[in-house]
Amino acid sequence: MSVQARRAGVRPLWDALGIGRLFAGFRLTWWDFVLLAIMAVGAILTLIRYAAGIASVANINNAYPWGWWVGYGIMTTIAVGGVGFTITLLVELLGLHRFHAMLRPAVLMAFLAYASAILMLMVELGRPWMVWMILVSWAPTAALYEVGWCASLYLTVLLIEVAQVPAEELGWGRALRVIRMIYIPVMLLGVTLSHLHQSSLGTLLVLIPHKINVLWWSENLPLLFLFSAMMAGPALAMLEHLIAARWLGFAPRMAMLASLARIEVWVVGFFLAFQMGDLLARGASDAMLAWSWFAIAFWAEVGLGLLLPLVLLMLPEVRHRPAGLGTACALIVGGVLLHRLNVAVIGLRVRHWETYVPALAEVFITLGITAGAVFVYGVLIRILPIHEELRASHAAPRPHGAPAGATHRAGAVAAS
Repeated sequence: MSVQARRAGVRPLWDALGIGRLFAGFRLTWWDFVLLAIMAVGAILTLIRYAAGIASVANINNAYPWGWWVGYGIMTTIAVGGVGFTITLLVELLGLHRFHAMLRPAVLMAFLAYASAILMLMVELGRPWMVWMILVSWAPTAALYEVGWCASLYLTVLLIEVAQVPAEELGWGRALRVIRMIYIPVMLLGVTLSHLHQSSLGTLLVLIPHKINVLWWSENLPLLFLFSAMMAGPALAMLEHLIAARWLGFAPRMAMLASLARIEVWVVGFFLAFQMGDLLARGASDAMLAWSWFAIAFWAEVGLGLLLPLVLLMLPEVRHRPAGLGTACALIVGGVLLHRLNVAVIGLRVRHWETYVPALAEVFITLGITAGAVFVYGVLIRILPIHEELRASHAAPRPHGAPAGATHRAGAVAAS
C-alpha cells in the first residue's frame, strides 16, 4: 500500500472523530521547541539507560539507593499531583463552587503529574513491560504495594475525569453520557485513593528510622506527607492560573485567587504548626538549633517554603497582585520539593565517606519527562476549553507573548 493510500485511510478517521478541527490554527511556539529539545535529550539518555544499565546514567549507590529518582521523580511529583484531589475536594465535596474554574486545570495537571511519576519510576526500575505485574501480585501488608495500586487506580480515575473535556468538545455523545453517569462515584473514589497513597509514601519512610535524620523522621510522616500535598495543591492551582492568564491572554480572576489564598494561609499555618509541634514532641529541637548541614537544609525548607510565603499570603496587597501571589505560591511548591528531598535524600544518615551527587543524566531524564508533561499541558490548554475564561473570550488581537492560535481558539470556543 502506498503512502498516499495509507494517508487517505487515516485522514477520514481523523476528520470523522473531529480531532482535526481542534488543531485548526494551532502553531508551536519557541517555548514548545525548548521543551521538545529537553525531551529529546531525556529520550536519548533513557535509551542509554536501557542499553547500558542504571549505572551508566545514575550515581545512586547502597547508601543512597533512591536519590534524585525518588526524591524528585516520585515524592515531589506525586505531591504536586495532589492539586487534583484538593481542588476536587473544595469544589465537589465542600461545595465551594467559586473555585470551579480551577477544577479542569487541576485535574489535568494531576493526571500529567501522576503519569510523569510512573514514567520516571519505570525508567529507574527498568523492565517497564512488567509494570502490569502489580495488578496480579498480592502483598496487602506492603506499603509500596498499596502505593502502586492506589497510584495506578488514581491515574485511571484522572484519565476518566480528563476524558470528559475532549468528549464534550468533539461531540462524542455516547462516551460523554457514560462518563457523566459514573462521574460521582469515580470522583469520590479518586479523592479517597489520593488520600491513601499520599500518606502511604510517608509510611515507606517510617519503616527506616535508622536511616533518616531526626529532623525529618517521625511516626507522623504519613500525615505530614498528606498535609504537604494538600498544601501544595492550591498553591500550584493558583500559580498555574496566573501563568495561563498571562500566556493565553485572559484576565486572571484575582478575587477568586485571593479567596483561595486566604484558605491557603490556614493550610500553610496548620502544616507549619503540625511539623514544629511534632518536632518538639519528639525532642528533636536540639537538632534544629545545631550548626550542621541538616539544620541548614531544615531551616531553608521551613523559612523559604513555609514562613516567608505564609507572611506574604497574610498581606492583602500580596493576595490581590499577580506578582506577589505567584511568588508566594512558587515558594510553597518549592518548599514541598525541598521537604521531600530532605526526607528522601538530603536527610539520610550515612557514614562520612558515603556521598551522593545526582548525575546530570538522571537529572535530565527526569527533567525530560517533566518537560513532556508541561508540553502536553501547553498543547491541551490551547486546543481544549480547559480554562473557562476562554469560553467567554472573543476574538481579539493576540497580546504580546501569547501563543499563536490562543486567541483564535478562544473565539472559536465562545462561538460554539
